Amino acid sequence: MLVSSLESAERVKNPHGVDVRKLVATEKAQILHITLKPGEALRRHSTPVDAFLYIIKGRGTVEVGDERVEVKKGTAVYLPKDVPHAVFNEGSLDMALLVVKVV
Repeated sequence: MLVSSLESAERVKNPHGVDVRKLVATEKAQILHITLKPGEALRRHSTPVDAFLYIIKGRGTVEVGDERVEVKKGTAVYLPKDVPHAVFNEGSLDMALLVVKVV
């Protein structure tokens, strides 16, 4: 059984300079917890695997390809592999999300 908590999760250095914690990492999947403070963002980038975002706190904006949508707590977004995407916290409160990457 693989069990992880946010408090004990490994902090991951990243090019966006935001709080990223690795909750789960297996051969087939990763689950990351990301906190974006007001004004922070995951700048436009792409990943070599399919991924999903799930917003667990706050609200913000997600871009996938040339589409842009506002998201809030309880929203899930599919990120196809190799398609540029970005996440922005343009609000005044922290935004927290899970990123699930699958092979």
